[in-house]
Amino acid sequence: MRLRSLLVLGTAALLLMSGCAPEPTPIPTASPSESTSPTPTPTPTPDPIVEPDAAFDVTCDDVAVEMAALVGEPSTPVEPVMSAISTPGWLPGPGQYMFQRAGGIACSAGDDGRHWEVTIVPDAPTVIAGAEERQGWSGERAECSEGGCQFELVDSDVLLSAAVYDPALGADDTGLVEESLRRLVARAAATVREVEYVDSDVVGASCEHFVTPEQVAERAGEEVVVFSDFGGWGIPAEVYRYVNGSRICYYTSADGDLGSLRSYLMLTTLPAGAWAFERLGGEPVEVEGADAAKVSAGEHGEKILDMRVGPDWIRLMTYDNGSGASDPLPLAETVARNLTVGHTAPE
Repeated sequence: MRLRSLLVLGTAALLLMSGCAPEPTPIPTASPSESTSPTPTPTPTPDPIVEPDAAFDVTCDDVAVEMAALVGEPSTPVEPVMSAISTPGWLPGPGQYMFQRAGGIACSAGDDGRHWEVTIVPDAPTVIAGAEERQGWSGERAECSEGGCQFELVDSDVLLSAAVYDPALGADDTGLVEESLRRLVARAAATVREVEYVDSDVVGASCEHFVTPEQVAERAGEEVVVFSDFGGWGIPAEVYRYVNGSRICYYTSADGDLGSLRSYLMLTTLPAGAWAFERLGGEPVEVEGADAAKVSAGEHGEKILDMRVGPDWIRLMTYDNGSGASDPLPLAETVARNLTVGHTAPE
């Protein structure tokens, strides 16, 4: 069960080098009285948890129609998230909703043998400029080869990225797939508009703002270091880290070579992602300081704890280092306390 841990660590090292909204709580009003005592202060009404608006009039239903015409109906329902098939280990969870946070959409469907993913994001010049600066953009792309296609298409203020995997695809399909995707990006560009960008106190926050290596070390029983400068330099990494201000925080043992380092914690975030957290499955659990929390299991023995603190979604994942993954609950309570009360002073 160390395989998953080492694979994730290897990926990190390589990359280092290269919706129903709940009803608002009614505001209480004072009962009529002849008393002259001051009127009680009303309880603040919490902001409703709602999904961000897309900045254009293209939906996953529109994408599904185009993709069905190209490769047929998918084996799974079309989901409004990024695909978790053949993706980096940090992506499942908050990262799958990164494009909605940025005013865009993400749509995916299918299984290991045949699947597709399409993302569309506004403010393309800014996104591309940032990715280009970090060597994550080399221009438009339209390419199909045996079994798959990759596309990066720009129309005015909108950028569309797509990956399509189907054994029946080949180089001769490039033009047909591109024509279909061009229709989608043109429709998005023709309807693009300003949307409200929901702010968050954790936008751009450092990993130490959530939990310090020393606090993780208290649980690990050895010195711990945190890797935060990784995740790739393509468009998804640009949207996740620089447009959204999300973080990837990977805590490992401090000493040893690549094969002997132990993985203790991966923390990922979606600022103002409460709406996406509400869609999660998992078993509810109490985390002191959090508004809600759920636990689930990963495919390789990981333990996952998702929690909502105010408007923000934070995911903590611990790894099986040979004797089972540690319980993320104590670390989750530390994160919640750090975010709501503040870090305790060192003794």
